[in-house]
Amino acid sequence: MKKKVICIIQARVNSSRLPGKILLNGCNKPLLIHLIERLKKSKFISNIIVATTNNELDNVISTICKQIQVGCFRGSEQDVLSRYFYCAKKFNGQTIVRITSDCPLMDVNIVDKAIYTFLKSDADYVSNIHPPSEPDGFNVEVFSFESLKKSFNSSRKNYEREHVTPYMSDNPKIFKLMNFSYLNKKKKYHDKIRLGLDYIEDYCLIFHIYQSLYKRNKFFKIEDILNFLDKKKGLLMINKKYLKVN
Repeated sequence: MKKKVICIIQARVNSSRLPGKILLNGCNKPLLIHLIERLKKSKFISNIIVATTNNELDNVISTICKQIQVGCFRGSEQDVLSRYFYCAKKFNGQTIVRITSDCPLMDVNIVDKAIYTFLKSDADYVSNIHPPSEPDGFNVEVFSFESLKKSFNSSRKNYEREHVTPYMSDNPKIFKLMNFSYLNKKKKYHDKIRLGLDYIEDYCLIFHIYQSLYKRNKFFKIEDILNFLDKKKGLLMINKKYLKVN
């Protein structure tokens, strides 16, 4: 349980579907900062690093990291796997938590359960997405540096380089994989609610959630979100057209 755990948040301004989405306002601050502040509540993470690109557009991310005193690493825009590998290597991470910046509502309790599950097991890779158990927007992956290194050296396909972890999740004969569920397994939320940030409609829903919950509790949990949406079911229609139904 003493292995150094670092959280790497991949982020860039030049998002194809909603440019600048991570800089959009939650409650008086960019959503990227909200995400970082939520992750800082982790019991296990020793260091949070934002891994962005060498693109000049992402200078603003570097500036934000300096302002809030969070590590920033810059690397390839397209080869995100290499960006993760060199970032983890530079910051001496033994256990890596992968979070994407399109999850501004991330609940640190889900993250800590993922880390705890990984640390107490002999798994190489732990996630809540194979199969998905929480709504989109709460995806967490935890893996060892050795697994990341092996993926970096072995991945040849473009989608493996772009999405970081497919080489791990697609090769159960090479890696020991483990999935966990944070919410009640009897209730399925992942195919009914979409809380990730890809489109303007997603942002409208996320903005409503921050405006309604943040003042009462800055670190509101996923249960608070689900209870709120249970009372305001009409809000779910905002981005329903993008919901992935399995």
